Amino acid sequence: MGTPKRKPLGASKKSEREQVVNLAGWMNVVTGIGTRKDKNTYSEVSWAPLTQVYCENLYAGDEMAQKVAKIIPYDGTREGISWNMDESSDQKKVMKYLEQEYTRLKIWSTLAWGWTVARTYGGACILINVKGGSQKLETPLKLESIQQVESLRVFDRFSLDIQNSDLESDLSSPRFGEPNFYTYQSKMVAGKGGENIRIHHSRLIRLDGVHLPENLLIRNSYWHDSIYGALSQSIRNYSITHDAIATIISDFNQPVYRIQGLSEAIAMDEENLITKKLQIVDLMRSTARAIVLDKEDEFENVSTNVAGGKELIDLTVQRLVAGSDIPHTRLLGNSPTGLGATGKSELINYYDSVKSMQNTTLRDPLQRLTDLIFAQSDSIERPEDLTFQFNPLFQQDLEIEIKTRKLQAEIDGLYIERGVITAQEVADSRFATGKYSFETVIEANTNRISSFDLQVETTKATSLAAEESEGDSGEDPDEDISDL
Repeated sequence: MGTPKRKPLGASKKSEREQVVNLAGWMNVVTGIGTRKDKNTYSEVSWAPLTQVYCENLYAGDEMAQKVAKIIPYDGTREGISWNMDESSDQKKVMKYLEQEYTRLKIWSTLAWGWTVARTYGGACILINVKGGSQKLETPLKLESIQQVESLRVFDRFSLDIQNSDLESDLSSPRFGEPNFYTYQSKMVAGKGGENIRIHHSRLIRLDGVHLPENLLIRNSYWHDSIYGALSQSIRNYSITHDAIATIISDFNQPVYRIQGLSEAIAMDEENLITKKLQIVDLMRSTARAIVLDKEDEFENVSTNVAGGKELIDLTVQRLVAGSDIPHTRLLGNSPTGLGATGKSELINYYDSVKSMQNTTLRDPLQRLTDLIFAQSDSIERPEDLTFQFNPLFQQDLEIEIKTRKLQAEIDGLYIERGVITAQEVADSRFATGKYSFETVIEANTNRISSFDLQVETTKATSLAAEESEGDSGEDPDEDISDL
């Protein structure tokens, strides 16, 4: 009988170590949490580019997917902007000209739709059609040669191709890694194949969707991701849950018949009698409001149990709201629930988020379009220090707005009294743009003096003037005394 082989020292520990999955997080070899025994360790996150057809079907075929794509862009462009400029300019003339050009070019509707397309597909470009400034699309757009900006056109990312050779390869360039050219594949016309048109980047305004890391950006043909990349599962769960609830409601109340001799009738191919009997019973149930059955038959209404359905729906809604960054009251249009709930704080936080998106997504395009408008041959003179700011998105109640303006007026009065700002600066900051603004613009190189210092200077000037007046009279007070 041979000697039994001994296990090598540490063999059991090695087998235990082999069961451990090399993942960051908590692990417990005894309970199996975080090891190969844990089913959750086999769950993985994956990413794949979305196709054009998938994005289009989701946007056009699901109302919630469409709302998620449209709400933020149209909220972000709803209230427009206010202009600030130096006092020497004819402000009314400048603002009227800008308003006319913004309306003629449909800038706000174009930006809203372009932003929506970028969120839907992962990217979009707005083509600037100009008269003059070189008509060839593959050449840079020259501002000094522009006669007129004629129109703006939105293209989704699938209409514009980016070649590796068209990327900026100079590391010292601020545009490193960005496309210098885009290739537009024109659509088929009258059975003829489309034409490839190269467009220089200066003639396009690019809008991106959800930003991707560099490696995924390259995999996605140098475009960013659609919002549906991370939200499609939440949107699908929301829609499926509501459709399932609708199906349950349609079958909420099911009649159940217990018929004596049903099996024998089926075995003898007498299904027509069974069907006819059920039809007669159902007809009598609806017309006579009574159920007539044989003594041996039975009838019962069985209701579907829908307990917990609302909680399941709420879970899908919460996940969709959290993923879309749109509050429940804005996305679904429902009133907030709970004692004293108004939803105001949620809307304020949401509009603050949209404001940050305005600065990152819309500020550069608006600045560029404004430069193009003033570069036109028939443009009026551009004011110095022309700037703009986005108008507030949250609309307060009239009573609250009046109280807020009163508080701002008290603050302005305190600033004027201490010489921090001038009354003219306050008037220009609050009312110059045609809309009330809480932003205060201070002019550089302006002499400022507080009301206290002004009073002291006025007193000194009055005393000095009185002394000069006495000196000019030519009378000697000492002579008058001696004469007496």
